[in-house]
Amino acid sequence: MSIKVPGPVTFLRYAWKLRYYLLAVILIFVAFFSIGYLAAGMPEIGNTVISSFKEEVSPLKELSPIGLMLGIFVNNAVKCLLVIVLGPLLGLAPIFFMLANGIILGIVIGVTMKTSGLLYVVAGMAPHGVIELPMVFLSAAMGLNLGVAALKALLGKKERLADKLIESLLIYFTWIFPLLFLAAFIETFVTGPILYLLSGAHG
Repeated sequence: MSIKVPGPVTFLRYAWKLRYYLLAVILIFVAFFSIGYLAAGMPEIGNTVISSFKEEVSPLKELSPIGLMLGIFVNNAVKCLLVIVLGPLLGLAPIFFMLANGIILGIVIGVTMKTSGLLYVVAGMAPHGVIELPMVFLSAAMGLNLGVAALKALLGKKERLADKLIESLLIYFTWIFPLLFLAAFIETFVTGPILYLLSGAHG
């Protein structure tokens, strides 16, 4: 396999090639997001998850804006990378990643909708989410693709698993990695101030 940096056209072609895997991970995410959203109506579940979520992100509040941005970026970048490199383990990592994130995000958004309303939720998700979510979905699709390739190899079919992994990592470091950085920048310096202003309006 000749290694070369994938340009925009190559990146889009690669994403299109994974369209069925993308559809699969999105459907898993939506299904478990719906479960989480419904579960948010049960106070004992919603309150427990929100408390855990606040406890997890509370250290970030002590950071400077630059530190916060880097914290968000590193968290997302590491998780997306792990989903890809662990994908060959029969695709279990990306499936679990989509399942867990779908449920948690569903609960968090469900509770936030009740307490702060739709505008707050959209403002808190849209600015950076339009970049971050597609990159998360693509990473999971890449991991799932590698998992299927590994399964085919175990069944005796010829699969260039190493080449596929190298191709996935090239796409990750050339496109997903920097776009996750951009999403973290927007989340810190655009989404954050918007939510602060909305919080003041609610207050």
